Amino acid sequence: MKKLLVLVLAFCVSSPALAQDKLRVAATPNPNLFPLLVAMKDDPSLPVEIVPIADGADINRVFANGKADALLSMTYTAAKKVISGKVPDLRLVYVGLWKGFSEVTYKKDHIKSFADLRGKGLIVAGPTGGGKNGGPDLIFQAALKRSGMTLADMKVCYLPVMDAVKLLKKRAKLNTDRHCDPSFDFPASGISLVEPAATGMIMQGLMPLSVAKSMQRGIEFQPLFTGYTAWPRDELPHGGLSVLGTVLDDPAKAGMVATVLAAYKKAAEKISRARRFQVLRISRTISDGITHYYHQYHLKLPAPVILASIVRRKLIFRSDATVAMKDDLNRFLTEVVGTSPPPQFYALQ
Repeated sequence: MKKLLVLVLAFCVSSPALAQDKLRVAATPNPNLFPLLVAMKDDPSLPVEIVPIADGADINRVFANGKADALLSMTYTAAKKVISGKVPDLRLVYVGLWKGFSEVTYKKDHIKSFADLRGKGLIVAGPTGGGKNGGPDLIFQAALKRSGMTLADMKVCYLPVMDAVKLLKKRAKLNTDRHCDPSFDFPASGISLVEPAATGMIMQGLMPLSVAKSMQRGIEFQPLFTGYTAWPRDELPHGGLSVLGTVLDDPAKAGMVATVLAAYKKAAEKISRARRFQVLRISRTISDGITHYYHQYHLKLPAPVILASIVRRKLIFRSDATVAMKDDLNRFLTEVVGTSPPPQFYALQ
């Protein structure tokens, strides 16, 4: 009996280590996740496990509770988690270049810049939450600042993307949604979105055709951020994989990181280079993955929307960013977050 008890206790003590046979990657349903979904489909034996989360508060929780080893997020989201001390041990190991964010507006308004939206109602949308103080908000406010404006110049409401779609479908007043300021007695003139949601907003994938036909990408965020030479004018280092320093310091776990990262980069290039039937298969894989991992948030990302975004070259994942881009990357993150990340944050591979 004693021997049996010892064996049982030994198993209980060692069982948490079984989870470390895989790299536990926390991720909201943002585009950073797409290459990982494709990589896992291509290689079911990949030593990785997705930890689905809803928002920035969930990021804090899963790391505080020891439930995650890595984070797929916007680079500036990870940088802010380190700077704020919420997850101070994160290290940025990968940067992906995207076309990314845009302000979707109504064609009839002829919007060409944020100055054209001064005093108007705008929606900042996150995948499951409103995105306030998260990645969507950080890049939105940085884009406003580049345009010589602040939040005070707009009437901004933060909404989950599916709630935003409901408002825009009906062209309803912002204050009909409980998340918006009661004084916002007017409909939104634009919505800040990342791909492929922006594509979905201007096609029948997320909106009725009558509404979708009336919308356009009024403002592309990427070209606003001039003065950087490490990436093309229409791309920004939005995408990032960050890993805990304690994981990178463990040779066995660092090996898993290298394996997963190599598969991730391969999948990112596959998405960017996909043509014809391959695009359809990739789109279905991503759509099915979002449904599987994030069904509890009632989030929908139809495969035709993803397909259209890839075909139109709006959804790209450039994995050829080099360690040499660090100076520009640090300047960019400092601009978006407001404070420079500590030197140890950078562990690009």
